[in-house]
Amino acid sequence: MAAPFKFSDWIDDPRAVTLAVTVLVVGAIWVATWSVMGRMDMGAMGVGGMGEMGGMEMPAAGPAEETVSGMSMTPSDWSFTTIYQTSLMWILMMAAMMLPAMAPVMAIYTGIAAKEDRGARLVLRIVLFTCGYFVLWAVYSVAMALLQLGLRDSHLFTMAGTQATPLAAAGLMIAAGVYQLSSIKDACMRHCRHPLMFLMTHWREGITGAFRLGANHGVYCIGCCALFMGLMFVFGAMNVWWMAVLAVYFLAEKIAPAAERWGRWAGYALILAGIIVGLNQII
Repeated sequence: MAAPFKFSDWIDDPRAVTLAVTVLVVGAIWVATWSVMGRMDMGAMGVGGMGEMGGMEMPAAGPAEETVSGMSMTPSDWSFTTIYQTSLMWILMMAAMMLPAMAPVMAIYTGIAAKEDRGARLVLRIVLFTCGYFVLWAVYSVAMALLQLGLRDSHLFTMAGTQATPLAAAGLMIAAGVYQLSSIKDACMRHCRHPLMFLMTHWREGITGAFRLGANHGVYCIGCCALFMGLMFVFGAMNVWWMAVLAVYFLAEKIAPAAERWGRWAGYALILAGIIVGLNQII
């Protein structure tokens, strides 16, 4: 008689399994994001009667009304449906962008946790660790959604608050560049670039400690990336290609060699670009 299947026997290398599952989840999230953002881009193209998409001419939105994802949105629209859909959109975007950057620390956490638990308990710990991380990003996403809704009637933002005008974009680039050079950014990056050091310093055992440990890592990750996320508005928060560029940058900043050095050069470049764009609007 064949031996009964044991989940723990299948996991010979939990870190490899975790990375494989992460890749599959990331792929699924990006497919979903591409689908959702595609519909939103179609709606945004209708703002002000701009162009055609897919051979279908998009209707123009009125001066006090902008269209996102086929929804007409007015500055006074603070309905539960609007807040819920906008928040869900931002949560999806954050998951797509930040899960790849979290993969290294997830793999290391899995390797350490596998020495204490196996099987279903190990899986539960990994899930709770990941959820703790993303709870922080979910809160941040809701804040960004509310900010976007609040910017709909601002003369510095267009496309239902999803895209900055050149002057606002200049301010966002300068702010992100200055923060890139700050001591707070450096402190947070030390934890994110050295996940083993972070885990050994903040380690909490068992299932009950997994969620809190993930949340602690989320705090440092937000500290690394929060102001940089403001650049989403520079080329449009609904621009999936711009999302991909930022996602690659966030991952590279955490794992690429000499990221501390070229990350500072990225800060200088953002400040210079912001100054040039700002002066071009003022002069």
